[in-house]
Amino acid sequence: MKKFITLFAFLCALIPARAQYESFFGGESWEYATAFHPIMGTSDYDPELLSCLTNTYRFTRTDTVTIAGQTYYNSTFEGSGAHQVKLREDILNGRLYSLIDNNEILICDMSLEVGDTFTQPIPTWTEYVDTMRMMVDSVTFVNSKKVIHLSALTEEDEYWWFSFFALEGDYNITMRFMEGVGPMYGIVPPYHDGELLLCLTKDDSLYYMTHQDMGCWQSVTKVPDYEDVFLTIYPNPSDHLINLEFSTMENIQGSVFIRDILGRVCFHTNVTMPTEHLNVSSLLPGVYMLTFIDHQNRKITKKIVKN
Repeated sequence: MKKFITLFAFLCALIPARAQYESFFGGESWEYATAFHPIMGTSDYDPELLSCLTNTYRFTRTDTVTIAGQTYYNSTFEGSGAHQVKLREDILNGRLYSLIDNNEILICDMSLEVGDTFTQPIPTWTEYVDTMRMMVDSVTFVNSKKVIHLSALTEEDEYWWFSFFALEGDYNITMRFMEGVGPMYGIVPPYHDGELLLCLTKDDSLYYMTHQDMGCWQSVTKVPDYEDVFLTIYPNPSDHLINLEFSTMENIQGSVFIRDILGRVCFHTNVTMPTEHLNVSSLLPGVYMLTFIDHQNRKITKKIVKN
């Protein structure tokens, strides 16, 4: 028996252990930026002119309230469509609950596996009278973090699905739950005209961005990409160092973000020189998007590969 236990322990040691579960929340503070509504009128969609509103919800560890024996974090919020929201997390099961108008709603469940179903209430003004039912199609792991991919369960559910996720594909908008992030609709269950998670900031550092074209703040002001700046990245692929070389651009001043295929920010630094050297050895092998954003919010995005 002892030999069996010893052999079992040895075999378990050979299996790569997944990283410890990561909380949806930051250490001291966290902030969600959601677009309301970025995907209406998709035939005229312009990623540089979304004509929608951004709501921001900020939470801190010190701002809590206890209701019916449960402790919630309060939000400070801004935006015309924003609701006052209270959040609590069940770390044991990886579940996120949103308390709106004294109604507690399960908005994310990381314990789901393939074939499981999830029912999401759909608010109609102030009442939750409809539901969107979903089924887990697949479960993947990106940088050791669990990602749950869902789809509409019936044709009736597809009505909500289409109205909320009409712009998928190239804009990284699909219905999914992400460990450390939460659901794609942010922290407020989707309304008739929807809300979409743009960015998540933890402890004042950008942690997640859905797509660089949408950014973290939407308005009717058009901010174009650079059209006359040449950015060279070499070597690409790389397993250690990459070089950024800017041309036809003076007074380099901005930030570089490297995001994985789901939008999680894996690397961030400020740049001030025409040639910068970045150490990417800490990144796991795979495909990433590198985005440079200057102080005027203009951007350049390139694909990089880490060996």
